[in-house]
Amino acid sequence: MEEERSAKQSGVGVGALVTAIIAFLLAVIPCLGLIAIIPAVIAIVLAIIGLSRPQGNQGMLVGGLVVGIIALMISVSQSFVLGKIANKSGNWATDIEKAIRDVTDDLEKEFGDNEVTIKINSNNDSVEIKASTKRGDLEDRLQELEGTTDSVKLKEDTTRGQW
Repeated sequence: MEEERSAKQSGVGVGALVTAIIAFLLAVIPCLGLIAIIPAVIAIVLAIIGLSRPQGNQGMLVGGLVVGIIALMISVSQSFVLGKIANKSGNWATDIEKAIRDVTDDLEKEFGDNEVTIKINSNNDSVEIKASTKRGDLEDRLQELEGTTDSVKLKEDTTRGQW
């Protein structure tokens, strides 16, 4: 009976120590340390349960408790560090979008309403690419490609002819 009880007690100790080691290994990996909170808490709970029972060999339980607490502290400190980094980062996405708009506006001011033509010749083949910087031209071309202007006109014409 006593051997059975000590086997269960050592099982809790082994479980606490293994779970604590896994938690520690996860905790020392940057950005994955937050995941280590779960196994660290499990290891601490297992170690506390094992230590609350009377037994002779408590080395594994104490080891699991200590390693679990260390892993938990590392995980919690990583969450604070990541929170501080997130607060200091600001609105970098908005800054990038603003920079792209500024470059686009500068290019439009530089080239104005000019058309840009790129011609590539290779042996007997040639490719010509034309581009316009006028926003109105680009919007009209987009509407042509989408076919919204033609289909709207056709619907209006057909309804007038039927009535």
